[in-house]
Amino acid sequence: MDKYAEALMQAMDDTDTSSTRVAEVARVGRNNVAHWRAGRRPIPAEHALSIAALLGVAPERISKAYDQRLRADSARQVMGLHSPRAAACPEGHVAIDRLSHFGRGDGPNRIWLPEFMVRRELGLTTIDNVRWAIQPSRAMEPEIKRHALVLLDVAVCRQEHVLDGGIYAYTLWGRPDIRRIAIRRNAWLLIGNDKDAERMEVLEADLPNLTILGAMAGCL
Repeated sequence: MDKYAEALMQAMDDTDTSSTRVAEVARVGRNNVAHWRAGRRPIPAEHALSIAALLGVAPERISKAYDQRLRADSARQVMGLHSPRAAACPEGHVAIDRLSHFGRGDGPNRIWLPEFMVRRELGLTTIDNVRWAIQPSRAMEPEIKRHALVLLDVAVCRQEHVLDGGIYAYTLWGRPDIRRIAIRRNAWLLIGNDKDAERMEVLEADLPNLTILGAMAGCL
């Protein structure tokens, strides 16, 4: 059994989804689902999106064919970014640009994510205002794990936009992090969930060194 079949079985078990229900959504026979679960046959790419939406997982986790197609499309897009005509976004996905001036800049400038997953995380946030970043620290664990992919609303990028108790990506004296911000009369507190994370106090005189880059919109 490969990792795709294991992911399918786990998702079906976690959501208590029957093979009959998967077969209904994919419009195939139950025998096909049995082969998919056992790893005897891969889920075809054309069925991956509907099954993934049912189970609440990324389609590339459960379908090798879809994963290969996505990787190929991503490679073409990277090449397209350097050509006059950029590659098109795969069907059922949205393109998210990387948050500028945050961290080391590892990873591509743009990624594609399944649209149903992004919209589930964003709520009313406009996708055009969203950028992706990687959480650089353990400060917000377990709510946001280190190296988690975070979606940020860059329309919220000024100190006057910050709401007390909200979670924001920022740089402080050039150092990037994502934390909860508490606003006090003479200082702002940068607070983590991890019990070992130091609570940082930014005095009013030091606020010019705190640059707000975006508000937390979702985490994948």
